[in-house]
Amino acid sequence: MPYATLQRVLFFGLLTLVCVPAPAVDFYDVEILVFRQLDSQGDDEELDVPNIRHLELNLELQDLLDRTSAIPLEPAIEGYLSHPAQRIGNTRDYEILFHGRWSQTTSDRKAAPYIRIDLPAIRQSHTLTGVLRLFSTDLLYVDTFLRYRPAEQQAANQTSKSAGRNTQPYYFLKERRRVKFREVHFLDHPKFGVLLTVWPVKLPELPPPTNESQPAIKTDPANTPSISPNSSDS
Repeated sequence: MPYATLQRVLFFGLLTLVCVPAPAVDFYDVEILVFRQLDSQGDDEELDVPNIRHLELNLELQDLLDRTSAIPLEPAIEGYLSHPAQRIGNTRDYEILFHGRWSQTTSDRKAAPYIRIDLPAIRQSHTLTGVLRLFSTDLLYVDTFLRYRPAEQQAANQTSKSAGRNTQPYYFLKERRRVKFREVHFLDHPKFGVLLTVWPVKLPELPPPTNESQPAIKTDPANTPSISPNSSDS
């Protein structure tokens, strides 16, 4: 195993939390952190210029994008991945592209929503588009399908090595990962990576309604004014 890969495995292995048996939940909190790798020295992998496989992946991704729900991805400033985000942000090897979260009330496979991530211009250079989906059968899974296009300057440096193509490259990350509550999961790619975590949320139970009847108000008929149907104001 290359040293750089081993270093990543050891680094992110420390982020995994102990799994606790999951209680019944009212909704799910899902948090995602996407980052790119800055140090590409020693990486001899050719950039993925558009090809037939990319066309197939683009069509598949577009079909999923058309199914996305209205549930928004919100910024996760103080979230479950705040500590890993701080550690990644303090290194010279990685740069955070996106840190967000969403909540959903069901993980039923037929009803689980498709969540869209679409950042057309990250710092005017990178783009990140894709679909995320948390669902369950007998186990809990997250489908991740992302398309990342690196900065134009990086693309120019790499594409100059190819056969005179002036096409900006892009990469796909497509993975189905079994997840457990309260664990941090790492999805790896040579150019970018993803951390994600799922937390169950149980709303506090409301106290049961009391069956105590209100005390009856007793009135004295002698002190109750009577109104004659034939009376009129004088």
